[in-house]
Amino acid sequence: MCIHVQSITYMHPDKDVLFSNVSFTISKGQKVALIGNNGSGKSTLMRLITKELLPSEGQIICPDIPYSIPQHFGQFNHLTVAGALGIERKLYALHAILQALNEWGLAEVPLSYPMHLLSGGEKTKVFLAGITIYSPAFILMDEPTNHLDDESRIRLYRFITTAAAGILVVSHDRTLLNLLSSTYEL
Repeated sequence: MCIHVQSITYMHPDKDVLFSNVSFTISKGQKVALIGNNGSGKSTLMRLITKELLPSEGQIICPDIPYSIPQHFGQFNHLTVAGALGIERKLYALHAILQALNEWGLAEVPLSYPMHLLSGGEKTKVFLAGITIYSPAFILMDEPTNHLDDESRIRLYRFITTAAAGILVVSHDRTLLNLLSSTYEL
């Protein structure tokens, strides 16, 4: 199981090309950093991989849509924690879900709690807990340590080093980047 990004070009609606002819493969279990200047298209590339956006040219071959932890959370503010995690229909597995939230220090946050009332770090932890819930083969993380406290960063670093999933991370956190086996620059 791999993610294949083949000759991807992305053009904004105003026809400005953000990037062109980007190709790479991430194998299951491979941990990759995606770096580049601000505005170079790292977050856009992540959105292409999750199929939130469509490329102007090229293709992305991925058997399953990877689990994604976004950098910005405003698009989730109208949802509850359960809605942001996409688990409203899966509440029968409540016990496992609550354990996952507890693992990231969110034991006191009800699933019906509005996302807009959470701090940035708590929002990140909600999506990190989703990794335990979904056990994805691939995980995309866009600046995952931005809002985390030191204890949660250490927990994330430990997760990165032990995870069996393929991971693609956009980050400026040198400690996190040094845990990844490869670095791709956009």
